[in-house]
Amino acid sequence: MQDIYDAMKARVLPDDREASTVMRATPVETVKSILSRIGMDYVEGLPKDVYVSALKEELCSDRDWILKMIPRNLLEFLLLIWDRDEVDVKPEYWDYLQYLQIFGLAAFKRGNPITKEPNEIYIIQEMKDTFYFLLKSKKSRSQIEEYDEWEKVVCGMIYYYGMIDMTMLHEQFMRVTRCMVPYNEFVVFLKCRCSFWSFGVMLRDTRRGREYFKYVNVENAELLLLCLRKQQELSYKPLDKENLFYISEAAGIDNRWPGVSELGNIFLDDIKMEYYQATVMVKTLILLVQNGCTWEELKDKMAVIPMESSEVREKVYDALEALYQNTPVYELKGYSRNESEKILRQKQLKKRREMFTIIEGDKDKNKC
Repeated sequence: MQDIYDAMKARVLPDDREASTVMRATPVETVKSILSRIGMDYVEGLPKDVYVSALKEELCSDRDWILKMIPRNLLEFLLLIWDRDEVDVKPEYWDYLQYLQIFGLAAFKRGNPITKEPNEIYIIQEMKDTFYFLLKSKKSRSQIEEYDEWEKVVCGMIYYYGMIDMTMLHEQFMRVTRCMVPYNEFVVFLKCRCSFWSFGVMLRDTRRGREYFKYVNVENAELLLLCLRKQQELSYKPLDKENLFYISEAAGIDNRWPGVSELGNIFLDDIKMEYYQATVMVKTLILLVQNGCTWEELKDKMAVIPMESSEVREKVYDALEALYQNTPVYELKGYSRNESEKILRQKQLKKRREMFTIIEGDKDKNKC
């Protein structure tokens, strides 16, 4: 075990403090927010200890809350430190520990390179005793994996749709997962998890009393909502689990959409961008298209990029046009412009066919 400072390692030590003692370090507004998300009513103006005790009691009496509220990667990290006396530290682990501390599951102290004090992670023995075998059980492991799938499905849908009514999101979710999840349970799951999600937030329309889930990169939610209401005849694009998992893990950049890989390769090979810069540029262009920009606006965005030859310029704009026509657009409910135009043509053709009907005559009357 390390007794001196090592930035990449941390000692794991048992801690006999009560979980509520550790939880008191959490701001009271955060504790009340969690109580609200899990559907617990509370009275304002009470001492902080009252809210902390209520949260701890609820977590320990209904232990499934831990599975709903804490994502798979954090629970796997928790199981890891429960079984070790020393761990290699990744940068994201400190974020994990801050969240686990809210629930009294762990605490920590970062080391000091000057005084040579080591990094230390504290295992709250009371909570380990309560949840260790629960999290180790096959049933819980299966539930953790299922909730992880739910998260990826919702994430993928938001990357496609941008903004969607919660009831519609619930319907699409059940169609994809083939799980008959009650609406209230689905909403509670989203409320429990959305504080982790950098991709989306829940909104309430105070005038109409409806709830929506919105991608954080939607530029104008009110305008998008107006556009969606005008598209009543257009249903949301059906999506399968494979595509939703793919785009969820790719942070909203689907290399299979025409124009995406082509632009990325041009930025790297022909314009000599750094990989990170090229990725950010492709993501920026995708978001512009998804937010409904015009072709001229998209070309204006490219005008700031130096292109050495007309050949490179032609390659860029060919790939850009493919991107523009084939990337899902929020106001088109996840369809691309090409897909939307195809649907419109099919509807127009169907209407033309319905303009005329065959007149059924009596053949006997035509006989001489």
